[in-house]
Amino acid sequence: MKVYANQLRSALSKKLPLACWLSGDEPLQMRDSTDLIRSICKSQGFTERERYDVDANFDWGTLIAAGNSLSLFADKKLIELNLKSSKLEESARKVLAEYLQHASPDNLLLLSSPKIETATIKTQWFGKLESQLMLVQVYPLEADKLLAWIENRLSDFAITADKDAIQLLADRIEGNMLAADQEIIKLHLLFGSGKHLSIEHIARTVADNARFNVFGLLDACLGGESARAVRTLQRMQQEGQELLLLNAMICKELRQLSTMLREIADGGRIDDIFQRHRVWNNRQSLLKRALRRLSYEKVNALIVEARDVDLAIKGMHTIPAWMLMEHVCLGLSGIQLPGRT
Repeated sequence: MKVYANQLRSALSKKLPLACWLSGDEPLQMRDSTDLIRSICKSQGFTERERYDVDANFDWGTLIAAGNSLSLFADKKLIELNLKSSKLEESARKVLAEYLQHASPDNLLLLSSPKIETATIKTQWFGKLESQLMLVQVYPLEADKLLAWIENRLSDFAITADKDAIQLLADRIEGNMLAADQEIIKLHLLFGSGKHLSIEHIARTVADNARFNVFGLLDACLGGESARAVRTLQRMQQEGQELLLLNAMICKELRQLSTMLREIADGGRIDDIFQRHRVWNNRQSLLKRALRRLSYEKVNALIVEARDVDLAIKGMHTIPAWMLMEHVCLGLSGIQLPGRT
């Protein structure tokens, strides 16, 4: 059974499945969905919870043992597996299939993982697995749905707001739902329930730095969002942020991309490469997009351009440093500039 995050409460109210697989890269919805499942399980007598982090060294026999073990203190148990990767080796698939075949109704298995790739969902083994569990796919909200989500989130705290106030909040957080949630909690602490917010309230209280920082810039570049990258870079320049530090971070990212592209060319598996470079799960989809879009030669050319930025910062280049940095960010975003590699 397949449901989306906004359908989860309704689906669970009908009947609890033997297993539920949460898949996605949007942290707030993943967190809220996990909390919802835990809360509903607790209300239905699942008073014991076991949680395991699953990496390449995980012993999948632990799952069978957890499913078979009886508790002296609880009748029902929630078993959580936090998967570092949504791709399972054949041995793991067999154990999971065996668990589901003999799953006790007194246990609920909750799997959490990064986004499951379409190619995996179309495989025969996953199709059989999906028929035995509830698959919850979590996607980042599209821009046209973010405003409604913010409005609903405010209403959870009995707060209303003008449409232009909601739009300003959305502009400030730029799609980062976790940042939006934190700002809404702050608004509730400042104004309390029952408050109607104007655009002036938002302008005064919501930090104008969410996503306008080096990490937000890198995310925009890696994701191929050139307009957002330029807008972020311009805001950083206006705020007087240190270009030398920014350039060092960009160079570090470019060098890592160069190494990864060389390893891919040598036949390396992307999951193994990410594990070797200690890439966090929530950044893997961005890096995959960048690695598909960029070539080894292009990245190395950008490294040379980044060195020009360093020279310009030190007054040793005829082109202004921020202009050169904009060229680097556009190139990393996938924009082919005239006269450049």
